[in-house]
Amino acid sequence: MEKWGWRLGMLILAGVPSIVGSGILWDIFEKWTPIIVWEVVLLFLLSLLLLKGDRAGSRHGV
Repeated sequence: MEKWGWRLGMLILAGVPSIVGSGILWDIFEKWTPIIVWEVVLLFLLSLLLLKGDRAGSRHGV
């Protein structure tokens, strides 16, 4: 858990597109389905980003 600051920053960075994108999707569709799909896609991308960052840090001895 030595990279907690980086992980927290990534969560905050992902929160902005989550909120803004959800608002835009709600304005266009006025249904929950596209918003849930958008959130799942963002969660998947954030998971990949966090895993990639953890692996890169372990290779560099961080």
